[in-house]
Amino acid sequence: MVLTIAHWASMPSINNKSNRPVIGISAVVCGLFLFSLQDVVIKFFSNDYSVLQIVVIRGVVATSIIAVAVAMSLGPTGFIVRNPMLILSKGLLAFISYLTYYMAIASLPLADVVAITFSAPIMVTVMSALLLRENVGARHWLAVAVGFTGVLLVVGPGGRIADIAVSFAAIAALTYSINSIIARFIGPEDKPLTVTFYFTLAHFIGGVMTSMLIIAIGPMIQAEHPSLAFLIRPWSMENDLDLLVMVALGVNAALGFYCLNKAYLSAPASTVAPFEYTYILWAVLFGYIFWSEIPSLYTLAGVMLLISGNLYILHRVLLIKRNQRKQQRLRCVNGAIDDAQYVSHDVGLAGKQEPQRVWHTGQESANQAAYTTGP
Repeated sequence: MVLTIAHWASMPSINNKSNRPVIGISAVVCGLFLFSLQDVVIKFFSNDYSVLQIVVIRGVVATSIIAVAVAMSLGPTGFIVRNPMLILSKGLLAFISYLTYYMAIASLPLADVVAITFSAPIMVTVMSALLLRENVGARHWLAVAVGFTGVLLVVGPGGRIADIAVSFAAIAALTYSINSIIARFIGPEDKPLTVTFYFTLAHFIGGVMTSMLIIAIGPMIQAEHPSLAFLIRPWSMENDLDLLVMVALGVNAALGFYCLNKAYLSAPASTVAPFEYTYILWAVLFGYIFWSEIPSLYTLAGVMLLISGNLYILHRVLLIKRNQRKQQRLRCVNGAIDDAQYVSHDVGLAGKQEPQRVWHTGQESANQAAYTTGP
């Protein structure tokens, strides 16, 4: 799972002056392709292994790689954070989001799960209005309604909303949205690479703690549903190749996060963000190739509505940020003009007073000379 549209849209304005669209688009498409491959592998493993086992092994590898990257690029101070509780909360929420997402793909078609989790930008908008008291206009609310209708179509009218796997996908979107809201309160002094390190570290810690809990209560739970079985299944390792693949998932995750960071540092979000929807295309393609999953007409219609609503929300967010930057620049220009006028006024006064002082000095000298020499 990866969804940076909701996360980016919730962040304060980022001063990104780089504009290399080919690099930005290529990086985001490549990153989403890597995460889509990860979804395929995890769905294959969902019949034989525990999702917590996969998360922990992947977390060890990804955290180690990112720790080396932090040490090499930022040095020892790169591990210092100014908002530890916020970052810890963000990481644990992300762990819940990814865990429930993986549990959902154990039972539902890939395209359906990805489409449901792409409702996160809609949830961010609703929470921003209700919890943060942000002003959300009528057209913005209309986009939310369109996107929510798309989610309902993806779920389908056939009663599948009662499927617990749908609930897990919705929980994944909800916790990711809360995660994105929390990101608003993390200041720029905490570097993105540092936050990513603690993000993956929280995944590892969350996986270990949840595994200990499942060991304690797992034998008392009878789970026939594929999603629940994926959670409580005991750890095992059928062969060394599967272990290597799980290790490779950690490398894959680190590379995927690097690509997404590279994308948004290389080009404006307005250029990069729309290409995140290639994630849905990969999900449809891989679902058809490996499991013969063919999206229903309801799913396709819902995806189109969801994408339309999300893109309009993104458009409004970008427009608001652009207007804020214009107003900030205008205030700076007006402030500079006021300062220049103030300085000019002082210089003018100084220019007028100085000749006056010189004239008095000359007059006094003339008077003194006249007094001394006489007529």
